[in-house]
Amino acid sequence: MRQQPGPPNATATDWDAYYEGVPATAKLTRRYTTAVLLDALRSSDSAGQEKLSLVEIGGANSCFLNAIMRALRPAVYSVVDTNAKGLSLLAERAAALDCLQLHHQSVFDMSLGPTTDVAFSVGLVEHFDERQTRAAVLAHFDVVRAGGLVIITFPTPTALYRATRKLIEAVGMWIFHDERPLTRGEVLPVIAERGDVLWEKMLWPLMLTQYMVVAKKIR
Repeated sequence: MRQQPGPPNATATDWDAYYEGVPATAKLTRRYTTAVLLDALRSSDSAGQEKLSLVEIGGANSCFLNAIMRALRPAVYSVVDTNAKGLSLLAERAAALDCLQLHHQSVFDMSLGPTTDVAFSVGLVEHFDERQTRAAVLAHFDVVRAGGLVIITFPTPTALYRATRKLIEAVGMWIFHDERPLTRGEVLPVIAERGDVLWEKMLWPLMLTQYMVVAKKIR
């Protein structure tokens, strides 16, 4: 899913290793995250369109593709990521999907124009420092048409998040070394520069608590 290391001097997450063997913790949370993401997509004005287009930013070897295809049958499903291994794995398992478009690009340098109906990312914007995170959030709006939808989730430092992460780190299983849990107060003002927030939700069942924001592009 990912683009490049986050805070200066942080040890970068090894995304090749991640895709070679997805941690059990990630597998356990995917079903719930997928369900919430689908609820957000279905609630959008775009959901009923016959030619719905989506962009998943940081979606190498996407764990959401199959569920979204079954539920919404989009005409175009684009995936943007810098991780060649993850993109290769996705290309192999989704070779029969004519609607799938893969882009080996960074969130900071996407070639897609502002034409898609929905742009979303799950677990992306927290892998950067504050300046890069701001740029990554705004980049979602760059590829969405006027009135289109942006969905972003990010870990947030609740007491539950901190306790869960501390436990995982203590047993040597934490691999997301450049993950920087973000507060609502950091992310929402950036989103407000380009969009109106439609709804937001804390994803408590994930233990490593995530915050989801759904916004409509206004500028």
